[in-house]
Amino acid sequence: MDYKLYVSGYIEETQQLLISFSSDETAREAIDYQSMAFDVVPYGDVTAQEVIDAISKVAPTVCSDVVVQETYTDDSAKAQELRDLVGQEFTYVISEVNDTQENNTVAEISKTVTFITDSEVL
Repeated sequence: MDYKLYVSGYIEETQQLLISFSSDETAREAIDYQSMAFDVVPYGDVTAQEVIDAISKVAPTVCSDVVVQETYTDDSAKAQELRDLVGQEFTYVISEVNDTQENNTVAEISKTVTFITDSEVL
């Protein structure tokens, strides 16, 4: 499986790289997908290539999510259930959200990922 990363920008004020992803299984090329903002500060004193190499580790997960989204078929009953969630608040105890190593990995990744819209890029 090959993964592609496309760097669409760098926001100096926030020290974030804007990167989009694709793979052999996605419908389009990386440049055609919405970019995600990655904070570069947590990577410390490393080269730009080492930052990209570290970010590339999330490519399988991101591309898998893209494929799921591209192949999703509408389910009106589920859509209604999701709409019914709007305005509700949910509370979880620590054991419910942090019970596996996978959760720790997701939490670590989510610390450095922010979704942005094209209008936010200068």
